[in-house]
Amino acid sequence: MNSKEDDDMEMRKSSTMNSMYIGSTISKPNVESIINAVATILHSQMLEDQNQGKKIEQDSELFFFSEEKYILEKPDAFDSQRIALLRETPTIENILEFIKALYDCA
Repeated sequence: MNSKEDDDMEMRKSSTMNSMYIGSTISKPNVESIINAVATILHSQMLEDQNQGKKIEQDSELFFFSEEKYILEKPDAFDSQRIALLRETPTIENILEFIKALYDCA
């Protein structure tokens, strides 16, 4: 078995005492699992906000992180296809990839 398979086997340990096996602790966190959970929660929140019609107001500090800010600042820099792509809600995989890239840089 390779290292990844060994890690997977360790995570699949089960207890005969009907207790839960903990595969991640403060001293030995399962970083991939944590990143996956954060990406899923962020995606869920984005969908919830979108379904409720929430928009980030221009006077909000969060507007700095909105794609709309950059579209408004340089409208000629984006064609309609690019604008549609920027306004698309990212998938869990997109968010996961982004967070992993940040984590790898840290």
